[in-house]
Amino acid sequence: MLFHCGTAGLFETSEGRYASVARQMLDSGNWMTPRHNGLRHFTKPPVTYWLGAAGMKLFGINEFGARFFLSVAAGATALATWYLGKLLFCKVTGLIAALVLISSLYFQTQFRGLTTDPFLAAFETIMALAFFAYLNKQKKRWYTTFWLSAAAAMLTKGPPGLLALAGLIPAALLTGYKPQLKKLFGASVGWVIFVVFGLGWYLLAAIMNPGLLSYFLIEETVKRVASDTHHRAAPFYYFLVLLPAGLFPWSGYLLLALKEQVAKFRHSRSATFMLLWTGVPLLIFTLSRSKLAGYTLPLLVPLALLTAHKLRQTILQAGEADNTSSFRYFKALAIFTGLAGIALLFTGYQHHAEFKGLAQIAIFSGVFWLFAAAFLGWFAVKGHRVGIISVSCLIVPGLMFFVLPGLKGNEAYANNRYLSSQWLLLKRIATLPASQKIICIDKMIEGWYFYTGRNVITWDVERNTGFDKQAASALVLNGDEALRGAVDTDTMLVLPEKQHARVEAILDCELKTITAEGDWRVVIPLRKTGR
Repeated sequence: MLFHCGTAGLFETSEGRYASVARQMLDSGNWMTPRHNGLRHFTKPPVTYWLGAAGMKLFGINEFGARFFLSVAAGATALATWYLGKLLFCKVTGLIAALVLISSLYFQTQFRGLTTDPFLAAFETIMALAFFAYLNKQKKRWYTTFWLSAAAAMLTKGPPGLLALAGLIPAALLTGYKPQLKKLFGASVGWVIFVVFGLGWYLLAAIMNPGLLSYFLIEETVKRVASDTHHRAAPFYYFLVLLPAGLFPWSGYLLLALKEQVAKFRHSRSATFMLLWTGVPLLIFTLSRSKLAGYTLPLLVPLALLTAHKLRQTILQAGEADNTSSFRYFKALAIFTGLAGIALLFTGYQHHAEFKGLAQIAIFSGVFWLFAAAFLGWFAVKGHRVGIISVSCLIVPGLMFFVLPGLKGNEAYANNRYLSSQWLLLKRIATLPASQKIICIDKMIEGWYFYTGRNVITWDVERNTGFDKQAASALVLNGDEALRGAVDTDTMLVLPEKQHARVEAILDCELKTITAEGDWRVVIPLRKTGR
């Protein structure tokens, strides 16, 4: 995960926002109150900001520093998955589960972006490991680890960080662990740890910011689940499709594993735990109105464990026949990978003249997948079990090996369509004098503060000003008159290209483009010719 961790610019909107808040924390020295573009920002608890700021403290204010602790979270998640597999099944299953996890498409993409979800996945996995280990061994270190990781999950994403327990606790009751559960949740020490480390920041922040507690509970918890206030609606089946697809190239084995474990639900301890650990949070996410890909990232761990268990049974156990359905699956996977490689090659050559950077990535990726398909097919025909798993583990990470070095994040991928990073434009803006008046129009470029180190006045941008009304009066403009009153001939405007004509009409002037990147323009207002 460290490979080219800092090559691409920060992607909008989430990565840019988290990194900007983290840098503002680092610059101000105030690690208690998150701020975004000068205003208090409480949409998420502080752990992700803290880790982003800590990475920048260690490695400098750059993309690598902002993303560094993602690799630590990835490693922690993989190691905890290995130990979980060892505890619930056997050492080999644990090892395969870790390999399935880190080689899946979902893991390889989600753990490369600075958001809350990778860190939550790490803390939830450690929490689940400590939960299982304590039920079986009742050792103090697992008790303490459970409560600390639960507190960390709460401090990473609030109540959704504890959703895994909605499945794990019923599973423990169904499998005869009621006495151990009483010990785990009955002692006051654990609750003290949780209140101090998991709720302490919330309580302090609520005291310092009246109205914050209701904001957390209503706006950031209830409304995210029950309404489309945050404009993140998706079909009810969204996660039901995303999770199997995200486990590529192991998707088929996941479906086989689920079918087998459902049949064993009440007869197998591991089946009960895995299915409820996955099923209860998944049901809640499916019923929720707000849906983003990263929400179900922690559920990748129990799915990887189930898949690994099935893989060990059908691929690695001695005496398997060469012509089993398992080998047929990997032959089919080889064909799919080969066809996908051909499609990448064709797409790259077709668009090389227009979009050279991304086209070259597609060509190299296509060649790699063709080679991978050839080796996988050969191993599947020969029935070479270790070879099959080894090549399958390389399909997605190998793709990343060719994608990441050439990806800058602001490339064009279609006519007038660009990847979302605005790093180059923002670095140009950062060279302007600190006294230069700049207004950002229509949208907030979330990575603004990370790249420029300065706040910006915004116009026609929806901002939460409830906790910083005094600062907002200088930074947030709304309405045509407010824009006219704020703009003079020394003002620079940063705006999407589609807003160019609208702003010219409001200001009744010409806008001269100084520099541009993708969909964005930096312009200065000029009096119309003849006036």
